[in-house]
Amino acid sequence: MKYISGIVFLIFSIFILGCAPQKPKVETDHQQGYVFADLKTFKVLESKQETKADILISPFTLSHIQSSLESELSKRYQLIQGEAKPDFIVTFHVIMEEKIDPDSYDELYGFGMFGRGYRYPYPYASPFLYGPRRVRVFNQGSLIIDIADAKTEKPIWRGVSEKRLSRNMSPADQRVLLGKAVAEVLSQFPPVN
Repeated sequence: MKYISGIVFLIFSIFILGCAPQKPKVETDHQQGYVFADLKTFKVLESKQETKADILISPFTLSHIQSSLESELSKRYQLIQGEAKPDFIVTFHVIMEEKIDPDSYDELYGFGMFGRGYRYPYPYASPFLYGPRRVRVFNQGSLIIDIADAKTEKPIWRGVSEKRLSRNMSPADQRVLLGKAVAEVLSQFPPVN
């Protein structure tokens, strides 16, 4: 009996871990040989909405990201206001894209790699027998943070966070998620050489 309850507990644990929220995927890159220890002051520039896709992102969300960046970086560096020249400049971009899930369920072939095997393609098979294809579409959110040397205006560091978003996520939930993404990306700045 203990053996069976142990197996049930193990299966339940695996199921719960599989349903846990996915952490954003974070990638960074930086200029080799740059001395990041010399950086003391910073300034965050406002994000400009330049394309049609950018216009869909709320200006309130953009201002929230800017304040999150300033708050997170202020823990380690001094924020410069006004016309004073900082050591580094921070810019950011938010991209929302619709993507198709590669593991979408297909009535003809089955789910992902565990399908029912090969069947004749739709022109030769009856859609009444197999039903329509079900393709899952999801939103992919990307937060890109660029840091440039203020003197040379050349990029010295980039951090990117990508996460799959729920299609019905409210703007408030998006801001919370983006605030966490800012913290996770900036936790890898400055890079360890």
